[in-house]
Amino acid sequence: MRIDWLTVGAQWINFLVLMWLLKRFLYRPIIDAMDRRQQNIEARSEEARLSIEQAEQQARDYREKLTQLEAQRAKLLAEAREEAHRERERLITVAREETQTLSRQWRREFEREKNDLQRQLQHQLGCLSLDTARKALQDLTGQALEQALFENFLERLRDLPDADKRLLTASAGNHIELASSFELSPSLRDRFSNAVRDVLAPALSVRFTSLADSRLGLLLSSPSYTLEWRLEQYFADLLAELDGAFNGTKPFNTDAE
Repeated sequence: MRIDWLTVGAQWINFLVLMWLLKRFLYRPIIDAMDRRQQNIEARSEEARLSIEQAEQQARDYREKLTQLEAQRAKLLAEAREEAHRERERLITVAREETQTLSRQWRREFEREKNDLQRQLQHQLGCLSLDTARKALQDLTGQALEQALFENFLERLRDLPDADKRLLTASAGNHIELASSFELSPSLRDRFSNAVRDVLAPALSVRFTSLADSRLGLLLSSPSYTLEWRLEQYFADLLAELDGAFNGTKPFNTDAE
């Protein structure tokens, strides 16, 4: 079979264009929103600083007036200083409370928008990645993505260590459960059932169910052991890496593993 390198190259170009679009049109709005909120907080802080300066100017005015009242200088000066101090402390306290309130509101809004964006990004990444992976695998191997996943999962079952196999069958009773995000054909079900009897226990049967909370995945479970593969875990890792890259905590890794 010949590999169509033009198709493979086009897929890589599509993926890089996708990452550029995500950065420009998905993360850019939330970064701009962060900048606007930062500017708002700085403006409020400047207002607080001006208020403090006004209070200090009032204190200076009080002292200048006291110099003109020589007879009552000591008493009025003490009162003015005390009043100025209270006013300054009050304004500082009010400004600090307003700044903290704005900061908390900004963090809550930022987290909400970030979570909404992550959910949207995960959904779009899921759809695009599935379509791209499905087409690439079909072009390269002529095999459907779900079929390839099934074959890999079946191989993982056969390669389980003996200790894990014992855990899987220890509390299973007469059957174990295989949940899948896609419909398994009768032939695939028969193959898996035969593999379970060969690998785990001859009398063990398989109950097939739907894995509704996964876009692409398989989960084999008994009360004491679970063997699973989910596409969502790859999306979670990718989102964490993107989040770290945009926050400056870690560089984005573009190397293929």
